[in-house]
Amino acid sequence: MKLALKAPQAVLCAGVILYVVCLWGDCPQLTDKGYFLAVLVLGVFTVLAYQRLTGKEKDDKRFAGLCRFVLLLATGLMLVGIWNLPLSLTEKGLSVLAWFAAMYGAARWR
Repeated sequence: MKLALKAPQAVLCAGVILYVVCLWGDCPQLTDKGYFLAVLVLGVFTVLAYQRLTGKEKDDKRFAGLCRFVLLLATGLMLVGIWNLPLSLTEKGLSVLAWFAAMYGAARWR
């Protein structure tokens, strides 16, 4: 049972580490690194806030809609940012996959 509880944490940590490692060397400026880190934090926070909402109060539809909108916005910002980086297609795909793995790990965290 403890292994099942640790798996989402491992996926979240692996996704965050892979995301940061993939983009750290390829972003030439510190502002680019901050942008991608902020998008990651925004996405993880939104997923965790939505998860807490669905666990406790299911009648707050406005907040749930806001969480979905912010997650969609964070996803769009991440995709546009990675699209505009001078990376190979493999590195772009790996960065996107790592971001979604981090979101999945955050969504399964209990």
